Amino acid sequence: MDRIQVGHIPSITWNRLKTNAAVIEKAPVLDVSVDTTFQKLPEGVSVKTMSPDDAAKWMKAHAPEEEPEKVVASKQPIYHPQAFATGLGEEYDTYMRGSLREVHLLEVKDGVQIETPVLWDQTFYSGNQAASAQIIHVGEGASLTLAMTCRSSRKAHGTAAVSTKVLLEKGAKLTLAKVQLLGKGYTHFDDLGAALLDKASMQFISLELGAGNSYTGAQAELVGNASAFQAKVGYIAQDGTTDMNYNVVQRGRKTNCEMSFDGVLDHGAVKRLSDTIDFRRGSKGSYGHEKENVLLLADNIVNKSLPVILCEEEDMEGSHGATIGQLDQDMLFYLASRGIDEKAAQQLMVRARLGAVARELPEEKLREEVRDYIEEAFQA
Repeated sequence: MDRIQVGHIPSITWNRLKTNAAVIEKAPVLDVSVDTTFQKLPEGVSVKTMSPDDAAKWMKAHAPEEEPEKVVASKQPIYHPQAFATGLGEEYDTYMRGSLREVHLLEVKDGVQIETPVLWDQTFYSGNQAASAQIIHVGEGASLTLAMTCRSSRKAHGTAAVSTKVLLEKGAKLTLAKVQLLGKGYTHFDDLGAALLDKASMQFISLELGAGNSYTGAQAELVGNASAFQAKVGYIAQDGTTDMNYNVVQRGRKTNCEMSFDGVLDHGAVKRLSDTIDFRRGSKGSYGHEKENVLLLADNIVNKSLPVILCEEEDMEGSHGATIGQLDQDMLFYLASRGIDEKAAQQLMVRARLGAVARELPEEKLREEVRDYIEEAFQA
């Protein structure tokens, strides 16, 4: 496969530090589908498979119309020329379309309120170059909580490429949790695109804990008035690349966006986070906030953060902030005086940092599995 760019920021900036995008020099050929299992689906929820061509036709018929744009906040050029935008972008979308054998369509009927979390497990096997794609459609006034988990054995290696597209009708509510627990020999791609109509809301929880190299992205289009998107992201980066691109485009009036990122960087980690809040003309009365907290556990790491706010509207409120640093020496001295060495102190801080995100997961067994995974990741 040819060289592809993933996670390109919406509006081009000076690229001396190479923060505009991540580059995959040789993307592998994806040759197998993923082993997918569900618990029993509640009444009012259906899942079916379709061909990639049929999935594209479904999206064209049901998703809000979006003309590919050339200008963002009066700046040219724009990289995302997709009709249905996603976080990893057009080149990844094309890459996946050429590889998929099937797409799962999960739908919730209008007005159906699903109280029990739906668990969707995807198992990846060592040596596979696997692709998985989903469309999630929540009907008008309906609600769904969905937990998707990518797993493999701890020593497995391969490629796991995932694409998820979400459509929330008027008044729909979705809590979507994605948990990645792949072996360190894996390269993981995870792409999300979402369109929210009037008064729709989405809570997105993401935990990237395994995989030696991870490339993830999300783009939420707040098309409808009073729509809302919240993202809580946690990640561990060790001896590899962790690359994230999150964009929220606020188009409707009185829309709301909140994004928080909590990460731990250990020996040999290279991490890039670009997170953009984009207030488009017509988004009067909207609010957007983003924050990042990064804990550095070593000196031989690379950390790149690019928070961006783009604005074409006057009556709005946007803010961002970041806290990046190592363990405080005074705190380490205090803990040492109580018999807690530096390694144990690190583990305490890691638990606190990632545990706050893990507690948001909608199912207790999954929360326990994540806590155990985090503990093992930082054992001596």
